[in-house]
Amino acid sequence: MIKNRLFIKILVTYLCIIISTLAMLGVLLSFLLNNFFIYNKQMEMRVKANDITKLVKPFLVNKRDPAELIGLLNLADRNLGTEIWVIDPKGFVIAAAADQQAHEGNLVDAADIRDMQQGKVSIRKGKSQLYDETVLWVITPVVEENNRVIGGIIMYSPIIGIAQTMLKVRNLFIYSAVVSILFSTVVVYFLSRYVTGPLQKINRVAKQLASGNLAERVSVKQGDEIGDLGMAFNHMASQIEKNEKMRRDFLADVSHELRSPLASIQGFIEAMIDGKDKTPEKRKKYLGILHDESLRLARLVNELLDLSKMESGSMDIVRESVDIAKIVQDSAIKVSTVVNDKKIRVYQDEPGQRVMVLGNRDRLEQVMTNLLDNACRFAPAGSEIGVRLSENAADITVTVRDEGEGIPEAELPYIWERFYKVDKARSRGQGGTGLGLAIVKHIIQSLGGRVFVSSIKGSGTEIGFVLPRSQ
Repeated sequence: MIKNRLFIKILVTYLCIIISTLAMLGVLLSFLLNNFFIYNKQMEMRVKANDITKLVKPFLVNKRDPAELIGLLNLADRNLGTEIWVIDPKGFVIAAAADQQAHEGNLVDAADIRDMQQGKVSIRKGKSQLYDETVLWVITPVVEENNRVIGGIIMYSPIIGIAQTMLKVRNLFIYSAVVSILFSTVVVYFLSRYVTGPLQKINRVAKQLASGNLAERVSVKQGDEIGDLGMAFNHMASQIEKNEKMRRDFLADVSHELRSPLASIQGFIEAMIDGKDKTPEKRKKYLGILHDESLRLARLVNELLDLSKMESGSMDIVRESVDIAKIVQDSAIKVSTVVNDKKIRVYQDEPGQRVMVLGNRDRLEQVMTNLLDNACRFAPAGSEIGVRLSENAADITVTVRDEGEGIPEAELPYIWERFYKVDKARSRGQGGTGLGLAIVKHIIQSLGGRVFVSSIKGSGTEIGFVLPRSQ
């Protein structure tokens, strides 16, 4: 459908533009050329009439024999291709070239007589009372030295020659226009193919993506906007494929995380039903495991709910002045269990100083707990985790650094995305869900700050955030 509709639209649109442009150009050119030819003819007749007036004047002044005048007019008529009349002051023809007997004594148009008697040179176009065809005629008065009009010259010239010339010009223009239209049609055809071809490919690949074949890509080699569109489409397809893979991985991770505690809870409950907790020590052990697994489930569900609210914009976070140094200390206590189990030392640069930021205490505690918990999970046993607070006139920067294996550089841009895990096998074993850093990013951005990460493979990771300081 794209091929048919868009291709035809482009082709018809361009052809309409070309044809209408040529039509307007033809009309304008015909009008200008016709006026140009007529104007040149009029100027030519005026000059010739003025010359003949000088030849006729002696005959009228001296009232010489008209036969001699007629011979002179016939000679001029043959050389100039016009018909020449000589009229007296009252407008009657006294001599005519070609057919003296037919015109002698005729009275010319009243308007011509009036202009001649007033000493005006007039140029007219149309049908005179003596000619049915369209002609040009010039009326030139013959004036004595005392400015008395003693007669006039009327020179008639048919414009059929101009009409024939204009017909040739029009025919030539039509032939040229037809050739131009045919050539333009070919050019527009290939141009339309150039435009619609890649769009057809994009349409075909889009349908493949919609049917679930996310590996399809568009092959567009143009270096123009169409090529940019193809590249953008491929980038979108890559993002869709990546998000779909992340979604599947997340579902697998969540299924595993849910299955493990649920299976554990189910197993211990069945053991208690079967009476295997007969001693107080076993009962206490079983209940402790059930409590831990329920907390693990609650943590996973809460993280999912928090992330959902943040992404939908339904979580209101009130900003206020809080002591980020105190929040760091309290958060370190929350992860003390993991710290003690792995014998990790958590320390803070310049502890005890108050560092005020514009944020929300509960959410910043969630951020710091997630960052410290994340660092503890990947830090080797017996290593150190440092928290550094740095400040300038406008911002406070909080950095958490560990001595773990580090993160590959190619993975750094993606660690803030939900469901993403650098090492999925290790994350499962250590209880991660791939949601902690995504929650951190959403909280910090909602507080007007930004997150950052830097890491060198084998040399640990620095991860943190920047918030505006409280005024």
